[in-house]
Amino acid sequence: MTKEEMIEMLGKSGIHVAGDLVLEKHVENEIGNVENGGIGIQIINSEKKSTSPKANKKSERKPSTEKPKTLKYYIHGNNGVLLEQRKRVNIVFRKLNEWGWIDKKTPANDFDAFFEGEPRHCNITWTANSTILTILLQELLEQSYITKQTGCSAKSLVKQQFGKSASSDRNRLDKESEDRIKLILLILDTRNPLPEPRERNSNEEYDVKDAALKEIFAGQLRSTKGI
Repeated sequence: MTKEEMIEMLGKSGIHVAGDLVLEKHVENEIGNVENGGIGIQIINSEKKSTSPKANKKSERKPSTEKPKTLKYYIHGNNGVLLEQRKRVNIVFRKLNEWGWIDKKTPANDFDAFFEGEPRHCNITWTANSTILTILLQELLEQSYITKQTGCSAKSLVKQQFGKSASSDRNRLDKESEDRIKLILLILDTRNPLPEPRERNSNEEYDVKDAALKEIFAGQLRSTKGI
């Protein structure tokens, strides 16, 4: 008997099939057997409810689009002061390269932009230890020539701008690094004169050798409180 014939037969008997009709063989004595090895009837509900729990979707954290702070050093509106400030930032850039505190491939424009005060990512690769970086930024933020900004701290700059972990343990700062940090602070202060080249034919506007800088800032270095 075909499936269609069986459905028709069941319909005449008042039985309506609400799902799929499956023809299968049942074992002996099973309810619904017509005879040993006969054809039984199984009605399967076509709408099955899934018992498997739905996987909970984990909320993914979107990367922060907020740009990190920079130091607000430059004073726009006075071209003379701004030009002098840019010269001094360039000297600091050269010294950090010379000391091996930043990677030599660090773009000069990105280093310059770090002193604009506008939020942005500066591609400055810091290669000295994080203690030097943290203390340098702490000292810079305390200078009168750096404008205070809400949310701009040494710790946040170290993490967000340089991708380092802040470390302000001053016991780990050696004497040479301490003197160099003091030099940077004095160089950026436009009230301080810079040493002129001793060679008449020099192409340099200022003598930026460590010895020359220490000589001209000798009194200030001695009077500066220990970092």
